[in-house]
Amino acid sequence: MKIRTTVAAGIAVATALALTACTGGTSSSSASGASAGDGKISGNISFQTWSLKNDKFTPYFEGVVKAFEKEHPGVTVKWIDQPGDGYEDKILQQAGSGELPDVVNLPPEYAYSLASAGQLVDLKKDSKILGDYVDGGVGAYKFDGIDGSFGFPWYLGTELNYWNKDLLAKGGVTAPPKTHAATLDAAAKLAAAGVQTISDVPSPKSLQIMVSDRGGKLDVYKDGKFVFNTPEAAAIIQSYAELYKAGAITPEALQNAGTANANVNNFNKGTVAWTTSGPNYIDKDVSVNAPSILPSVEATNGFGNPPLFVQGISVSAKSKNSATALAFAEFLTNTKNQIAFVKLAPGFFPGTRAANEDPAAFTETAKNKMQGVATDLAASQMNKARMVGAPKFTEAMETYAKQQIALAVKGEISAQAALDKAVEYAKQNVAG
Repeated sequence: MKIRTTVAAGIAVATALALTACTGGTSSSSASGASAGDGKISGNISFQTWSLKNDKFTPYFEGVVKAFEKEHPGVTVKWIDQPGDGYEDKILQQAGSGELPDVVNLPPEYAYSLASAGQLVDLKKDSKILGDYVDGGVGAYKFDGIDGSFGFPWYLGTELNYWNKDLLAKGGVTAPPKTHAATLDAAAKLAAAGVQTISDVPSPKSLQIMVSDRGGKLDVYKDGKFVFNTPEAAAIIQSYAELYKAGAITPEALQNAGTANANVNNFNKGTVAWTTSGPNYIDKDVSVNAPSILPSVEATNGFGNPPLFVQGISVSAKSKNSATALAFAEFLTNTKNQIAFVKLAPGFFPGTRAANEDPAAFTETAKNKMQGVATDLAASQMNKARMVGAPKFTEAMETYAKQQIALAVKGEISAQAALDKAVEYAKQNVAG
């Protein structure tokens, strides 16, 4: 199982408008117009997951359903699981025909379009426990131009920084840098000693993290416009251009605009001093694929607001038993049930604040000491981690932006021109 961060980023606005036409409105509320939290918990509801029906997870979901039904006699929960392929199309079909399940597993991208069409309950208004969940997860279901929050954070991922201490020492860097700006300074120092640090180029998404680490904020999309072409972002790209000339950045960074996992692959080879990766990188990757560098690897927290990868649970605004649907969504995502779920999914973290206070309650026993450190660090940063990008910012837009930024890093165009071209491309290719 893996976080679906590369799902077709954002369902087309035109589709949302079509859904609105089918349902006759854009307000996100229960079918009766009352709060979803009002009324008696009774009747039948449906609950849909995304590609989670298998030997590992089926007993878990059957147990959760059984426990909820026992707590609420007379209630019946029908669990439905959809295959991984075609889930977006299935959601559209269900919503368009008025058959969206009462409780449904949605990534923020899908929730955005359904919320735009008045298909989802505003949990900010109707749930009394939204404050129990991590801020970044709740924020992932808040959308530009739509009032409210439309998903309970369920299972989450993030990234940490990893350093090769032996390579740092070769350049006279005695400890891992604590900020991104300090990392770029260290990269220049390491380059002078013949050590490379970076195997990737910035993108609008990673620039959000870099700007936040400097105390600022970079929005990808705000008030109906793509707005990531700021002077602050351009200045960071220019720093990369200077580091490339100095030899701090590998050639791979500019090949295919920084291929996925280029930094990780080079880090595993022992040729770069820094990479970012998930919380279980030590035990699941380094110890298996690069055991020779294992003694020199150190993990530290992600910079600024680290990235947050989110899956959540939403409630249909058209449910005929809205009180029951909301109660089940809250029950499924409470601390006890979240801990039980992520125990079955190593590398992921629960969506409630309380659950992340004790990582030992849900993580595997670390095989290596640094893995235990990494796990604790990841849990500690869950509440400040934030989802990067925006529902309207597609993977094609991200790829084009990285291609232009790579040209800027090579010195072929200016940093500002790269961002301006990327914004214009996004503007011309946005759906709706």
